Amino acid sequence: MDTLLNQQQNRKKTGPKPLYGEAKKMVSFRLSPRALEIIRHVATQKGVSQAEVIEQWARLIGSNSDSLFTQRTDVSNELVTSLN
Repeated sequence: MDTLLNQQQNRKKTGPKPLYGEAKKMVSFRLSPRALEIIRHVATQKGVSQAEVIEQWARLIGSNSDSLFTQRTDVSNELVTSLN
């Protein structure tokens, strides 16, 4: 119990407790204006951050393909559906 308390006290206050079991890292991307518009729109509709939209899409893509982009059509259709 003391160990858990010490871990919580030693943890930097960088945001909410990680939802996916690990802390997120700061990254930077270059996106087209249309892609950014889509991300912002979905984030607003779902009431989440833009980072959370990208996180969920990445996890959707990762869980639905044996290797990156092998099932591109299926994943693309799911992403488009998630916009509605």
